[in-house]
Amino acid sequence: MNKYIGFFILLVSILLFACKSKKETPSRTERKTTSKELQTLSKKLNISVTKSDNLKLYNYVSDWLGTPHKLGSCTKSAIDCSCFIQGLVEHVYNQKLPRTAAEMHKQSKKVSTGSLKEGDLVFFKINASKISHVGLYLKQGWFAHVSTTKGVMINNLEEEYYQKHLVSCGRR
Repeated sequence: MNKYIGFFILLVSILLFACKSKKETPSRTERKTTSKELQTLSKKLNISVTKSDNLKLYNYVSDWLGTPHKLGSCTKSAIDCSCFIQGLVEHVYNQKLPRTAAEMHKQSKKVSTGSLKEGDLVFFKINASKISHVGLYLKQGWFAHVSTTKGVMINNLEEEYYQKHLVSCGRR
């Protein structure tokens, strides 16, 4: 009988030792972004990116930068504005948006340009009587979108072209 009790104690000890929690170590993806990486990202996007910015957002935009526009397309080889914004919002903020700029506009809470925050949507009427273009606000007037001629890019709301066509801003 003592032989079984000893075996049982040994078995329980082994199981308890095996279940001991490991010391948490940061994964490779959780490493700190270096100042050189921030410089590279800033140069590529042509705006200042700092440690306090949403790096997941800026890296996503950077990865898509220059992808050509194609109406109705939703791939890395060609994309339209609403699909780009839909994918960006889902990837960065884990939120789902409708497929079209007009539907995004209907579902958003309207905000003034003076109260824009990172992640807000900016809506435009370009050669159309209804909302036909959408972008995502980054900071300091800068927004990411898909230009029909230059693809995924970053522009500023202060540019005359965008001032002329900006219709509304919305919060998801």
